[in-house]
Amino acid sequence: MKNTIFTLSTIALITSAVHATNGDNLIATGAKALGMGGTGIAHYNGSESATSNPALITKGKGTQFSFGGTYFRPDVHVDTTAGNVDNNATGTSADSDAKHNIIPFVTATTNLDNGFAVGVSMYGSAGMGTDWRHADTQDGNTTSSEYGLYGMRSNLMLLKFSVPVAYGQDNWSVGVAPVIMYGSLDMSFNKSNGTGGNADVGNGSSSDIGLGYELGGSYTLPDMGLTVAARYQSAIMMEYIDQIRTTGLAFQFNGGATGAEFSDKLQQPAEYGFGIDWTSGDLSLTADWKKIQWGTAEGYERFGWLDQNVYAVGAEYRMDKLALRAGYNYAKNPIQQSTDGRLNALNHVMFPAVTEKHYTLGAGYQFTKNVGADLSLMYATSPKVTVPTGTAYGTVGLGDVTVSNNQKAAAFNLNYSF
Repeated sequence: MKNTIFTLSTIALITSAVHATNGDNLIATGAKALGMGGTGIAHYNGSESATSNPALITKGKGTQFSFGGTYFRPDVHVDTTAGNVDNNATGTSADSDAKHNIIPFVTATTNLDNGFAVGVSMYGSAGMGTDWRHADTQDGNTTSSEYGLYGMRSNLMLLKFSVPVAYGQDNWSVGVAPVIMYGSLDMSFNKSNGTGGNADVGNGSSSDIGLGYELGGSYTLPDMGLTVAARYQSAIMMEYIDQIRTTGLAFQFNGGATGAEFSDKLQQPAEYGFGIDWTSGDLSLTADWKKIQWGTAEGYERFGWLDQNVYAVGAEYRMDKLALRAGYNYAKNPIQQSTDGRLNALNHVMFPAVTEKHYTLGAGYQFTKNVGADLSLMYATSPKVTVPTGTAYGTVGLGDVTVSNNQKAAAFNLNYSF
């Protein structure tokens, strides 16, 4: 198991440029929850519940282990009304090259048969990025990257490691999970050096480790098959040296007492939520609501992000060894349009978190008493968001920028219990 976790961590940190969907958070981390629209605060999903509500792991029997991951493909498209590589008014139309992402997922839980249950999990939880380097050379002119989309590229990756501990009796349970988060951020682009050439802006990727915690509780109403539950996730402060501040200075955000209007701190926000699950026989219906507090998280607040209300519903129908799942998840685009065109350019070209509607399907099959597997698919859509950018920096602007971010995902888990 130790070798498995190390291998998946390496995959996550090297190959994954995760584009997530509720802001920059994934709507779900495991295949079961993804198939049910990202719900899981009140619905028990085996060892997957270690990542959605630590209180629920007391519902499992014996030891359960899940291993898998998600293939994630975002299709980000941008149109501008000015600033193409020929420096004319027709603008630039391009698709981001950051398309193929692998997100790892490993969980294990054990019921100690004395009311306590413990677990361990390692999974990709959030991230975002775009790559527009090709958009500046579409006419073969490699000396004009001050036009087009400035060769912008960004990559935020977040990986969580948690150790949930829960206690329950009869129809109630509570849980806590200390969390270690690893994050990596890379922001870079090209700009004119004032003499007809280009200068690269960027310092390679920076990484950090932050600490946080998750709390959960659940209560099942006797004889009704109804479970109500709540979950809280603390904010986690991260700092990516020479990334956000360097980019801000290059875009001429140079006010403030420290010499820059941006710091390198980017706090992953706190969130809290409630869920309900109704199970009768072979049918489960579930619904979650949660609030993600982007508007008070350092870094995101400066970028003008707003809090998000996330609404998710899901259903599961079990037939002997087969389970069928479906779900829907909605959260309004958290990016607030700014009166400053430079901020609009940074948000919508580098971090276009505009995806809102998510449609999911899934299935699970129990091959033997101890071995099963789950597969889920997601298709997500975004509105076309148009914002003015004016002069992004220097004397060249992008005009009006229109961005969309539709997404596809496929998640697979292999489960083993004993």
